Formats: sequence, structure tokens, C-alpha cells
Amino acid sequence: MEKGLFTLVLIAMINVVISLYYYLLVLKAAYLTEPPENVPPLALSFGDKVLAAGLIVVITAVGFYPAPLIAVARDVAAVLL
Repeated sequence: MEKGLFTLVLIAMINVVISLYYYLLVLKAAYLTEPPENVPPLALSFGDKVLAAGLIVVITAVGFYPAPLIAVARDVAAVLL
């Protein structure tokens, strides 16, 4: 707003309000709505379980040691710019 971009700030605030509405719908569904009766358990194949475990390992590794990923992103940005 200091730069005179009031319209842009107003559009951003409207988008924030809209997104909060949708996020609150998800929270309402997760915590306040009763689940339907007789929901069958989720069946995962062996491949699905291996994929999920692999993704968990990758996400955890990148979370604890992000330097290689940041270096790759920096190199790609340098090529693009």
C-alpha cells in the first residue's frame, strides 16, 4: 500500500477471504461432521504402500537436509534467467 498499489492489496485480501472459506469447510468436514456408517477400510496394494513409504522418506530427508535441493533450484533459476 505504501507504493500506491491499493487495488492489488484489495484483490489479495478478497482472495484470502475466499481461500479461508474453503479451508474452514475442510476443517468443518474433518472435525465437526459425523462420518457415514459402515465405511469400508481403505485397501492399499503393495505398490501403493511402497510408493507412500518412499515419498515419506524423500520428504523427511529433504526436510532435514534441504541444501542439495536448494542448490539444484538455484542452478535451474540461473539457467532460466
